[in-house]
Amino acid sequence: MAQLYPFTDPRAAETHAPRSIAKGDNVRVTDTEGNTFVDAVSGLWCASLGFNHPRLIRAAEAQMQKLAFYHGFMGRTCEVTDRLAKRLVARLPGDLSHVFFATSGSEAVESAVKMVRYYQNARGKHGKKRIIAREGGYHGSGQMAAALTGMSYCHDGFDVPLDMVVRVGRPHYLRDAEPGETELDFSRRMARELDQTIRREGPDTIGAFIGEPAMGSGGVILPPEGYWAEVQEVLAKHDILLIADEIITGFGRTGNWFGCETWGIKPDLMTMAKQMTAAYFPMSAVAMTAQVRDVIADAAHGMGTFGHGVTYGGHPVGAAVALETLDIYEEMDLPNHVNALGDHLAQALEIIGAQPGVLEARRAGLLAAVEMNTNEDAEAVVEAAERNGVFFRLIGPVIAIAPPYTASRDDLDEVMRTLSKSIEEVMPVMTTA
Repeated sequence: MAQLYPFTDPRAAETHAPRSIAKGDNVRVTDTEGNTFVDAVSGLWCASLGFNHPRLIRAAEAQMQKLAFYHGFMGRTCEVTDRLAKRLVARLPGDLSHVFFATSGSEAVESAVKMVRYYQNARGKHGKKRIIAREGGYHGSGQMAAALTGMSYCHDGFDVPLDMVVRVGRPHYLRDAEPGETELDFSRRMARELDQTIRREGPDTIGAFIGEPAMGSGGVILPPEGYWAEVQEVLAKHDILLIADEIITGFGRTGNWFGCETWGIKPDLMTMAKQMTAAYFPMSAVAMTAQVRDVIADAAHGMGTFGHGVTYGGHPVGAAVALETLDIYEEMDLPNHVNALGDHLAQALEIIGAQPGVLEARRAGLLAAVEMNTNEDAEAVVEAAERNGVFFRLIGPVIAIAPPYTASRDDLDEVMRTLSKSIEEVMPVMTTA
């Protein structure tokens, strides 16, 4: 094996080689053996416009002919990247008004954390550096990004800086609520526990809280009633910044342009990637409010430069692809388009939610999950579905669903029929074993 594959057992890959994908056609991909699958999770939540959209291919080619690369360092920039920045700022939720470009979601999170530290130092709050993150949250695989991620497999053996992270609970009402507790009561308890944690650790040691509007790789956990309002009240009381991680939820996935709009979140910083270019070019960004940007700008002016950046941040080809992606989203009337498809998906989810072994089916926009009773049940269903021609994402007991926006209703029907059929195939075996 020439490649060390990410998030894969290297020794297992030596005897069972990963499935090799050779081509894509809208929502379908075909492997090197000629097997075709509907990818019901848009690859890694990211191929929002399918796997071979002609307009995005043309946009990349045209920009490569014009300017294949230039950087944004030391007083230079790319015209197309500046256009993208203005376009994003016009679309961003809340008070976000400036962007900084990188290439991956992990880089965006790393950059956001560095900006928090820089911001707090500039305010003279030199001890206010740790970040609150939640169990089950996923924020990437860099150093701080992996430390913030609430999954041990991103920590074990890597010596990531866990001492810089304060961990709090996940807002999983289905699994973690106490008997008789309403969603709002659960949210208020989560907020009280957050407040107690901050007081115990010391507010002057905590710079920011990071959270996905809806948790993706931690199990497609949708926030219960009142959760984000309660959390934001606690953070404001303790002068703690809020980083909204919109890398999965951004650009339409939850039925609004951003998950922050879906759940009433007003962040100080926001990370985005994946669907910004529909995954056709590696590009990410950190958005920030004018208050955060101005504090950083004043401090950087005093030092003579803002000493952070990556070679390919704001890449002109990525910017051109992102601009074309935004054009396509606007032409399809993105929120209405996603909600219409999501409502169609919901009809099948309601039926699947009543099948044997299913604990819950949940959805926001085109982000959905079927949670099985056990990890083993979910794994068996996902394996059966792959044999039946559909890729889902397995997350413990959860089967994740996040199809491309270019899926037709017939495509969605095929996905859900396959899921229902796979549950029927597996559950009689599982229940009698």
